[in-house]
Amino acid sequence: MRILSSIITLLIPLAVFAQPQFSKPHGLYTQSSITVGISPVFPGAEVRYTMDGSTPTINSQRYSGELTLKKTTLLRAVEVVDGEVVSPVATSSYIFMHSVLSQPDNPEGYPSRWGDYTDISGYAIADYGMDPEMTGDATLRSKIEQGMKDLPILSIVTDKDNLFGFEKDSVTGGIYIYTGPPVGDGTGHGWTRQASAELIGGPMQHDMSINCGLRLHGGHGRLAEKNPKHSFRLVFKKEYGAGKLEYPLFGEGEPAEFDQLVLRCHFGNSWQHWGEWGREKAQFSRDLWARRMQRRMGHTAVNGLYAHLFLNGMYWGLYNIAERVDDLYGKMHFGGKKSEYDVIKIEESGGNHIEASEGDLEAWDLLTSTVNNAHDPIAYNRLQGKNENGDYDPELEKL
Repeated sequence: MRILSSIITLLIPLAVFAQPQFSKPHGLYTQSSITVGISPVFPGAEVRYTMDGSTPTINSQRYSGELTLKKTTLLRAVEVVDGEVVSPVATSSYIFMHSVLSQPDNPEGYPSRWGDYTDISGYAIADYGMDPEMTGDATLRSKIEQGMKDLPILSIVTDKDNLFGFEKDSVTGGIYIYTGPPVGDGTGHGWTRQASAELIGGPMQHDMSINCGLRLHGGHGRLAEKNPKHSFRLVFKKEYGAGKLEYPLFGEGEPAEFDQLVLRCHFGNSWQHWGEWGREKAQFSRDLWARRMQRRMGHTAVNGLYAHLFLNGMYWGLYNIAERVDDLYGKMHFGGKKSEYDVIKIEESGGNHIEASEGDLEAWDLLTSTVNNAHDPIAYNRLQGKNENGDYDPELEKL
Protein backbone atom coordinates (compact mmCIF):
# COMPACT_ATOMS: atom_id res chain seq x y z
CA MET A 1 0.00 0.00 0.00
CA ARG A 2 2.88 2.33 0.83
CA ILE A 3 4.43 1.70 -2.61
CA LEU A 4 1.08 2.36 -4.34
CA SER A 5 0.65 5.63 -2.41
CA SER A 6 4.15 6.71 -3.41
CA ILE A 7 3.43 5.99 -7.08
CA ILE A 8 0.20 8.00 -6.91
CA THR A 9 2.04 10.89 -5.25
CA LEU A 10 4.60 10.89 -8.09
CA LEU A 11 1.93 10.74 -10.80
CA ILE A 12 -0.40 13.43 -9.46
CA PRO A 13 1.71 16.36 -10.81
CA LEU A 14 1.50 14.77 -14.27
CA ALA A 15 -2.28 14.40 -14.01
CA VAL A 16 -2.92 18.12 -13.76
CA PHE A 17 -2.26 18.35 -17.50
CA ALA A 18 -5.04 15.84 -18.24
CA GLN A 19 -8.79 16.27 -17.96
CA PRO A 20 -11.76 13.92 -17.88
CA GLN A 21 -12.95 12.95 -21.35
CA PHE A 22 -16.56 13.17 -22.58
CA SER A 23 -17.95 10.55 -24.95
CA LYS A 24 -19.87 13.10 -27.04
CA PRO A 25 -18.52 16.40 -28.34
CA HIS A 26 -19.83 19.73 -27.14
CA GLY A 27 -22.20 21.31 -29.61
CA LEU A 28 -25.69 22.25 -30.75
CA TYR A 29 -28.11 19.31 -30.67
CA THR A 30 -31.52 19.14 -32.35
CA GLN A 31 -32.68 15.78 -30.98
CA SER A 32 -34.75 15.44 -27.81
CA SER A 33 -32.05 13.66 -25.76
CA ILE A 34 -28.52 12.27 -25.84
CA THR A 35 -26.40 10.06 -23.57
CA VAL A 36 -22.92 11.12 -22.47
CA GLY A 37 -20.22 9.19 -20.67
CA ILE A 38 -17.23 10.57 -18.75
CA SER A 39 -13.87 8.77 -18.57
CA PRO A 40 -10.96 9.63 -16.26
CA VAL A 41 -7.48 9.88 -17.71
CA PHE A 42 -5.61 9.27 -14.47
CA PRO A 43 -5.50 5.53 -13.56
CA GLY A 44 -7.79 4.68 -10.67
CA ALA A 45 -9.27 8.17 -10.41
CA GLU A 46 -12.96 8.75 -9.75
CA VAL A 47 -14.90 11.45 -11.56
CA ARG A 48 -16.95 14.13 -9.79
CA TYR A 49 -19.24 16.25 -11.92
CA THR A 50 -21.87 19.00 -12.04
CA MET A 51 -24.53 19.74 -14.66
CA ASP A 52 -25.40 23.37 -13.92
CA GLY A 53 -22.14 25.15 -14.72
CA SER A 54 -20.85 25.21 -11.14
CA THR A 55 -17.28 24.17 -10.42
CA PRO A 56 -17.10 20.49 -9.39
CA THR A 57 -15.38 19.57 -6.12
CA ILE A 58 -14.65 16.39 -4.18
CA ASN A 59 -18.18 16.69 -2.78
CA SER A 60 -19.92 16.88 -6.16
CA GLN A 61 -21.91 14.00 -7.64
CA ARG A 62 -19.79 10.89 -8.23
CA TYR A 63 -19.96 9.59 -11.79
CA SER A 64 -21.19 6.00 -11.98
CA GLY A 65 -22.59 5.59 -15.50
CA GLU A 66 -23.78 7.30 -18.68
CA LEU A 67 -25.90 10.42 -18.25
CA THR A 68 -29.07 11.08 -20.24
CA LEU A 69 -29.38 14.77 -21.18
CA LYS A 70 -32.77 16.14 -22.28
CA LYS A 71 -32.11 19.88 -22.15
CA THR A 72 -29.19 22.30 -22.41
CA THR A 73 -26.62 20.98 -19.96
CA LEU A 74 -23.25 22.35 -18.87
CA LEU A 75 -21.31 19.25 -17.94
CA ARG A 76 -18.21 19.92 -15.85
CA ALA A 77 -15.97 17.28 -14.31
CA VAL A 78 -12.75 16.75 -12.36
CA GLU A 79 -10.72 13.69 -11.43
CA VAL A 80 -10.24 12.84 -7.75
CA VAL A 81 -7.63 10.60 -6.13
CA ASP A 82 -7.47 10.00 -2.37
CA GLY A 83 -9.86 12.87 -1.72
CA GLU A 84 -7.85 15.36 -3.78
CA VAL A 85 -8.72 16.96 -7.11
CA VAL A 86 -5.88 16.05 -9.50
CA SER A 87 -7.09 17.57 -12.77
CA PRO A 88 -8.22 20.88 -14.20
CA VAL A 89 -11.96 21.31 -14.66
CA ALA A 90 -13.18 19.86 -17.95
CA THR A 91 -16.26 21.51 -19.44
CA SER A 92 -18.55 20.43 -22.26
CA SER A 93 -21.62 22.46 -23.25
CA TYR A 94 -24.52 20.56 -24.78
CA ILE A 95 -26.88 23.14 -26.28
CA PHE A 96 -30.33 21.80 -27.16
CA MET A 97 -32.26 23.75 -29.76
CA HIS A 98 -35.59 23.22 -28.00
CA SER A 99 -34.07 24.70 -24.81
CA VAL A 100 -32.90 27.76 -26.71
CA LEU A 101 -36.30 28.38 -28.30
CA SER A 102 -38.11 28.03 -24.96
CA GLN A 103 -35.56 29.91 -22.83
CA PRO A 104 -37.52 31.35 -19.86
CA ASP A 105 -37.38 34.84 -18.41
CA ASN A 106 -36.97 33.49 -14.87
CA PRO A 107 -34.26 30.80 -14.89
CA GLU A 108 -33.95 29.02 -11.58
CA GLY A 109 -31.30 30.45 -9.26
CA TYR A 110 -30.76 33.69 -11.18
CA PRO A 111 -31.74 37.16 -9.88
CA SER A 112 -34.71 39.15 -11.18
CA ARG A 113 -32.65 42.35 -11.23
CA TRP A 114 -29.14 43.23 -12.26
CA GLY A 115 -26.89 46.14 -11.32
CA ASP A 116 -28.03 49.43 -9.83
CA TYR A 117 -28.20 52.44 -12.09
CA THR A 118 -25.35 54.88 -11.64
CA ASP A 119 -26.48 58.32 -12.84
CA ILE A 120 -30.21 57.83 -12.24
CA SER A 121 -32.25 56.08 -9.56
CA GLY A 122 -33.38 52.48 -9.92
CA TYR A 123 -31.86 49.26 -11.18
CA ALA A 124 -31.78 47.13 -14.31
CA ILE A 125 -34.56 44.55 -14.56
CA ALA A 126 -33.08 41.19 -15.57
CA ASP A 127 -33.88 40.00 -19.08
CA TYR A 128 -33.10 36.35 -19.81
CA GLY A 129 -35.95 35.05 -21.95
CA MET A 130 -36.26 34.57 -25.69
CA ASP A 131 -39.00 36.66 -27.31
CA PRO A 132 -42.06 34.36 -27.70
CA GLU A 133 -43.37 36.56 -30.51
CA MET A 134 -40.29 35.50 -32.47
CA THR A 135 -39.85 31.90 -31.37
CA GLY A 136 -43.61 31.22 -31.59
CA ASP A 137 -43.81 32.24 -35.25
CA ALA A 138 -43.30 29.18 -37.46
CA THR A 139 -41.49 31.12 -40.20
CA LEU A 140 -39.19 33.00 -37.85
CA ARG A 141 -38.61 29.91 -35.72
CA SER A 142 -37.07 28.04 -38.65
CA LYS A 143 -34.87 31.04 -39.45
CA ILE A 144 -33.69 31.21 -35.83
CA GLU A 145 -32.83 27.51 -35.93
CA GLN A 146 -30.86 27.96 -39.15
CA GLY A 147 -29.16 31.08 -37.82
CA MET A 148 -27.93 29.16 -34.79
CA LYS A 149 -26.19 26.72 -37.14
CA ASP A 150 -24.75 29.34 -39.50
CA LEU A 151 -22.43 30.93 -36.93
CA PRO A 152 -20.16 29.38 -34.30
CA ILE A 153 -21.34 29.16 -30.70
CA LEU A 154 -19.21 30.62 -27.93
CA SER A 155 -20.21 29.07 -24.62
CA ILE A 156 -18.91 30.71 -21.45
CA VAL A 157 -19.46 28.75 -18.25
CA THR A 158 -18.75 29.92 -14.71
CA ASP A 159 -20.23 29.79 -11.21
CA LYS A 160 -23.36 31.92 -11.40
CA ASP A 161 -22.29 34.11 -8.45
CA ASN A 162 -19.22 35.10 -10.49
CA LEU A 163 -21.71 36.88 -12.73
CA PHE A 164 -24.73 37.65 -10.58
CA GLY A 165 -23.58 37.55 -6.95
CA PHE A 166 -24.75 40.55 -4.92
CA GLU A 167 -21.99 40.37 -2.33
CA LYS A 168 -20.00 43.58 -2.68
CA ASP A 169 -16.64 41.88 -2.56
CA SER A 170 -13.71 41.93 -4.98
CA VAL A 171 -13.39 38.14 -4.80
CA THR A 172 -17.00 36.97 -4.57
CA GLY A 173 -19.03 39.79 -6.14
CA GLY A 174 -20.76 39.35 -9.50
CA ILE A 175 -19.23 41.21 -12.45
CA TYR A 176 -22.65 41.67 -14.06
CA ILE A 177 -23.92 43.37 -10.89
CA TYR A 178 -20.85 45.48 -10.10
CA THR A 179 -19.75 46.56 -13.54
CA GLY A 180 -17.01 49.03 -12.59
CA PRO A 181 -16.09 52.31 -14.34
CA PRO A 182 -16.39 54.74 -16.03
CA VAL A 183 -18.56 56.55 -13.43
CA GLY A 184 -19.67 55.85 -9.89
CA ASP A 185 -17.53 54.47 -7.08
CA GLY A 186 -15.61 52.08 -9.35
CA THR A 187 -16.79 48.90 -7.65
CA GLY A 188 -16.03 46.05 -10.00
CA HIS A 189 -13.02 47.69 -11.65
CA GLY A 190 -10.65 44.95 -12.78
CA TRP A 191 -12.66 42.09 -11.26
CA THR A 192 -11.80 38.89 -13.12
CA ARG A 193 -13.48 35.53 -12.55
CA GLN A 194 -12.53 31.93 -13.34
CA ALA A 195 -14.48 30.55 -16.31
CA SER A 196 -14.31 28.19 -19.26
CA ALA A 197 -14.77 29.14 -22.90
CA GLU A 198 -15.76 26.83 -25.76
CA LEU A 199 -15.99 27.82 -29.42
CA ILE A 200 -18.07 25.33 -31.36
CA GLY A 201 -19.05 24.80 -35.01
CA GLY A 202 -19.79 27.48 -37.60
CA PRO A 203 -18.30 27.71 -41.12
CA MET A 204 -14.80 26.85 -39.83
CA GLN A 205 -16.09 23.98 -37.65
CA HIS A 206 -14.43 25.38 -34.53
CA ASP A 207 -13.60 23.00 -31.70
CA MET A 208 -11.93 24.92 -28.89
CA SER A 209 -12.07 24.54 -25.12
CA ILE A 210 -10.00 26.47 -22.60
CA ASN A 211 -10.10 27.58 -18.97
CA CYS A 212 -9.59 31.33 -18.68
CA GLY A 213 -10.44 34.51 -16.83
CA LEU A 214 -13.61 36.48 -17.54
CA ARG A 215 -14.15 40.20 -16.96
CA LEU A 216 -16.32 43.00 -18.30
CA HIS A 217 -15.00 45.23 -21.07
CA GLY A 218 -15.79 48.70 -22.33
CA GLY A 219 -16.75 52.15 -21.11
CA HIS A 220 -20.27 53.54 -20.82
CA GLY A 221 -21.69 50.37 -22.36
CA ARG A 222 -21.10 48.61 -19.03
CA LEU A 223 -23.53 50.94 -17.20
CA ALA A 224 -26.82 49.22 -16.36
CA GLU A 225 -28.98 52.20 -17.36
CA LYS A 226 -27.32 52.53 -20.76
CA ASN A 227 -26.97 48.93 -21.85
CA PRO A 228 -28.29 45.75 -20.21
CA LYS A 229 -26.09 43.69 -22.51
CA HIS A 230 -22.40 44.03 -21.73
CA SER A 231 -19.15 43.29 -23.51
CA PHE A 232 -16.66 40.85 -22.01
CA ARG A 233 -12.99 40.10 -22.15
CA LEU A 234 -11.39 36.66 -22.01
CA VAL A 235 -8.05 36.68 -20.17
CA PHE A 236 -5.52 33.89 -20.66
CA LYS A 237 -3.17 33.64 -17.68
CA LYS A 238 -1.80 30.67 -15.75
CA GLU A 239 -3.79 31.64 -12.67
CA TYR A 240 -6.98 30.90 -14.65
CA GLY A 241 -5.77 27.99 -16.80
CA ALA A 242 -3.57 28.16 -19.87
CA GLY A 243 -0.95 30.90 -19.97
CA LYS A 244 -2.21 31.90 -23.42
CA LEU A 245 -4.66 30.74 -26.06
CA GLU A 246 -2.93 28.94 -28.93
CA TYR A 247 -5.61 28.31 -31.52
CA PRO A 248 -6.18 29.42 -35.17
CA LEU A 249 -9.23 31.45 -34.23
CA PHE A 250 -9.27 33.61 -37.37
CA GLY A 251 -8.10 31.07 -39.90
CA GLU A 252 -4.92 30.01 -41.62
CA GLY A 253 -2.23 32.64 -41.96
CA GLU A 254 -3.54 34.83 -39.12
CA PRO A 255 -2.03 35.16 -35.63
CA ALA A 256 -2.90 32.15 -33.48
CA GLU A 257 -1.61 33.23 -30.05
CA PHE A 258 -3.63 35.44 -27.73
CA ASP A 259 -3.28 36.81 -24.22
CA GLN A 260 -6.77 38.36 -24.35
CA LEU A 261 -9.85 38.43 -26.56
CA VAL A 262 -12.68 40.96 -26.58
CA LEU A 263 -16.32 39.90 -26.88
CA ARG A 264 -18.02 42.98 -28.32
CA CYS A 265 -21.79 43.22 -27.85
CA HIS A 266 -22.29 46.37 -30.00
CA PHE A 267 -23.22 49.30 -27.77
CA GLY A 268 -23.37 52.26 -30.14
CA ASN A 269 -25.79 51.91 -33.08
CA SER A 270 -27.51 48.83 -31.64
CA TRP A 271 -31.10 47.83 -31.01
CA GLN A 272 -30.61 47.79 -27.21
CA HIS A 273 -28.95 51.24 -27.07
CA TRP A 274 -30.32 53.52 -24.35
CA GLY A 275 -31.06 56.35 -26.81
CA GLU A 276 -33.66 56.19 -29.56
CA TRP A 277 -31.21 57.80 -31.97
CA GLY A 278 -28.82 54.89 -31.39
CA ARG A 279 -31.48 52.25 -31.95
CA GLU A 280 -32.53 53.86 -35.23
CA LYS A 281 -29.01 53.28 -36.56
CA ALA A 282 -28.78 49.68 -35.32
CA GLN A 283 -26.39 47.51 -37.33
CA PHE A 284 -24.07 44.60 -36.73
CA SER A 285 -21.91 44.58 -39.84
CA ARG A 286 -20.21 47.97 -40.19
CA ASP A 287 -17.32 47.66 -37.74
CA LEU A 288 -16.14 44.21 -38.76
CA TRP A 289 -16.63 44.97 -42.47
CA ALA A 290 -14.45 48.07 -42.18
CA ARG A 291 -11.72 46.14 -40.40
CA ARG A 292 -11.73 43.38 -42.98
CA MET A 293 -11.52 45.90 -45.83
CA GLN A 294 -8.66 47.64 -44.04
CA ARG A 295 -6.76 44.35 -43.89
CA ARG A 296 -7.51 43.49 -47.54
CA MET A 297 -5.99 46.82 -48.56
CA GLY A 298 -2.75 45.77 -46.90
CA HIS A 299 -3.08 47.67 -43.64
CA THR A 300 -3.22 46.47 -40.06
CA ALA A 301 -6.55 46.04 -38.30
CA VAL A 302 -8.04 43.86 -35.60
CA ASN A 303 -9.25 40.42 -36.67
CA GLY A 304 -12.80 39.50 -35.69
CA LEU A 305 -15.63 37.05 -36.23
CA TYR A 306 -19.30 36.78 -35.29
CA ALA A 307 -20.57 34.20 -32.83
CA HIS A 308 -23.67 33.34 -30.82
CA LEU A 309 -22.78 33.84 -27.14
CA PHE A 310 -24.21 31.51 -24.52
CA LEU A 311 -23.68 32.52 -20.91
CA ASN A 312 -24.11 29.59 -18.53
CA GLY A 313 -26.23 27.88 -21.16
CA MET A 314 -28.49 30.91 -21.76
CA TYR A 315 -28.52 32.54 -25.18
CA TRP A 316 -27.04 36.02 -24.76
CA GLY A 317 -27.13 37.25 -28.34
CA LEU A 318 -24.89 38.01 -31.29
CA TYR A 319 -21.34 39.03 -30.35
CA ASN A 320 -18.18 39.94 -32.20
CA ILE A 321 -15.05 38.11 -31.02
CA ALA A 322 -12.08 40.41 -31.67
CA GLU A 323 -8.38 40.58 -31.00
CA ARG A 324 -7.37 42.73 -28.05
CA VAL A 325 -4.71 45.29 -28.97
CA ASP A 326 -1.91 44.54 -26.50
CA ASP A 327 1.83 43.88 -26.61
CA LEU A 328 1.31 40.32 -27.92
CA TYR A 329 -0.84 41.78 -30.73
CA GLY A 330 2.12 43.98 -31.65
CA LYS A 331 4.51 41.04 -31.65
CA MET A 332 2.22 38.78 -33.72
CA HIS A 333 1.38 41.44 -36.33
CA PHE A 334 4.66 43.38 -36.57
CA GLY A 335 7.34 41.07 -35.17
CA GLY A 336 9.93 41.67 -32.49
CA LYS A 337 9.38 41.15 -28.78
CA LYS A 338 6.43 42.01 -26.55
CA SER A 339 8.74 44.20 -24.48
CA GLU A 340 9.35 46.45 -27.50
CA TYR A 341 5.73 47.68 -27.62
CA ASP A 342 3.89 50.39 -25.74
CA VAL A 343 0.11 50.12 -25.75
CA ILE A 344 -1.60 53.45 -25.10
CA LYS A 345 -5.28 53.78 -24.19
CA ILE A 346 -7.84 55.80 -22.28
CA GLU A 347 -7.89 54.44 -18.73
CA GLU A 348 -10.98 52.43 -17.78
CA SER A 349 -11.68 54.35 -14.60
CA GLY A 350 -12.95 57.36 -16.54
CA GLY A 351 -11.75 60.94 -16.83
CA ASN A 352 -10.24 60.51 -20.32
CA HIS A 353 -6.73 60.11 -18.94
CA ILE A 354 -4.09 58.45 -21.09
CA GLU A 355 -2.26 55.43 -19.67
CA ALA A 356 0.06 52.69 -20.92
CA SER A 357 -1.55 49.28 -20.43
CA GLU A 358 1.78 47.78 -21.55
CA GLY A 359 5.14 49.52 -21.68
CA ASP A 360 5.33 53.21 -20.76
CA LEU A 361 4.40 56.70 -22.01
CA GLU A 362 7.91 57.90 -22.86
CA ALA A 363 7.67 57.52 -26.65
CA TRP A 364 4.03 58.67 -26.65
CA ASP A 365 4.90 61.86 -24.77
CA LEU A 366 7.76 62.57 -27.17
CA LEU A 367 5.43 62.07 -30.13
CA THR A 368 2.64 64.31 -28.83
CA SER A 369 4.98 67.07 -27.69
CA THR A 370 6.64 67.05 -31.11
CA VAL A 371 3.28 67.07 -32.92
CA ASN A 372 2.25 70.12 -30.92
CA ASN A 373 5.16 71.98 -32.52
CA ALA A 374 4.84 70.43 -35.99
CA HIS A 375 4.30 73.86 -37.55
CA ASP A 376 8.06 74.24 -36.98
CA PRO A 377 9.93 72.60 -39.92
CA ILE A 378 12.53 71.14 -37.55
CA ALA A 379 9.86 69.46 -35.43
CA TYR A 380 8.05 68.24 -38.56
CA ASN A 381 11.30 66.65 -39.80
CA ARG A 382 11.86 65.10 -36.36
CA LEU A 383 8.51 63.27 -36.61
CA GLN A 384 9.81 61.51 -39.71
CA GLY A 385 13.24 60.66 -38.32
CA LYS A 386 14.95 63.44 -40.28
CA ASN A 387 17.50 65.98 -39.10
CA GLU A 388 16.96 69.72 -39.32
CA ASN A 389 18.19 69.68 -42.93
CA GLY A 390 15.45 67.24 -43.95
CA ASP A 391 17.78 64.25 -44.37
CA TYR A 392 16.99 60.87 -42.76
CA ASP A 393 19.19 60.35 -39.72
CA PRO A 394 19.71 56.72 -38.58
CA GLU A 395 20.21 58.04 -35.05
CA LEU A 396 16.71 59.51 -34.97
CA GLU A 397 13.73 57.24 -34.43
CA LYS A 398 10.72 57.74 -36.68
CA LEU A 399 7.90 58.87 -34.44
